[in-house]
Amino acid sequence: MVISGIYVETIPGQAEYAAKKLAQLNGVEVHHVHEDIKVILTLETETVDQSYRTAETFKAIEGVLAICLAYTNFEDEPFYREDAGV
Repeated sequence: MVISGIYVETIPGQAEYAAKKLAQLNGVEVHHVHEDIKVILTLETETVDQSYRTAETFKAIEGVLAICLAYTNFEDEPFYREDAGV
């Protein structure tokens, strides 16, 4: 499992709307909306690639200006496991 902490910056006044749309996406948990500009969330996916693809869909949400990755924990990501045959 890959867990990413993400900060999404929005057009002023659009954070609540964006947070509602983001929360509808599979694997997204919105934790905080700050000053109706910033949305703080976590994203849980099975692989790094899936995490990237999901985060890319954030760009299509009205009001989203920027997506900033704060952290990623991917120690259980299949590609990085010792038994993956790498």
